[in-house]
Amino acid sequence: MSILVVNCNHWIGFHIVNTLLEHDFKIDGMINPSLQDDLLMFFGRNSDFQMVNDEKREYETCIIIGDHPKAQDFKAGNKWLLPINGIQKKEQTDLTTIHTPILFGEWMPMNENGIYHHKKFITFDSEEFKNNALSIHSFTPVLLQLIQTSSQTNELYVHPRQEKEKRSEKNAIYIRESEPKEKYVADLKKHYKRYKKFYYS
Repeated sequence: MSILVVNCNHWIGFHIVNTLLEHDFKIDGMINPSLQDDLLMFFGRNSDFQMVNDEKREYETCIIIGDHPKAQDFKAGNKWLLPINGIQKKEQTDLTTIHTPILFGEWMPMNENGIYHHKKFITFDSEEFKNNALSIHSFTPVLLQLIQTSSQTNELYVHPRQEKEKRSEKNAIYIRESEPKEKYVADLKKHYKRYKKFYYS
């Protein structure tokens, strides 16, 4: 499967690319020049990953993280959009928008006490984080399954498993954390402490 990941230098893009490479996919990546590109050094030398700077090639799958001015020009059998600034205005009908809960993971904007989500600071001990946050490591395996199928809808809504009893949403996916959330947070804090200079907040 040929895959293009747009804005691959976003922290979510990094985790998506990393998951795809772990499953032996060949990936083309397109960066967002307004973001730091420090993360590229972690997979830039992988022979299954290459950077591209145009949208001329055709792909089986295109994953777009956030906005891109030429999103309508990407040629792919399946296009998937992950909004990163809340509900994103979508004018295209040839893609599926995946609305996610509060995703958290390595390299995201954060500090020792919490994370930044849509420019809002959310502490690890808040009810909002406990109820609505989902580790990126639980999300990317589900995304991997999704992109290997043909989407039948233009909108998908992803929620943590515990939200299932509170919602009855059409086109909803409920994800159970692979590990306890407390462990993900502890591991994230350790990573942040070790690589703090590469994080931005």
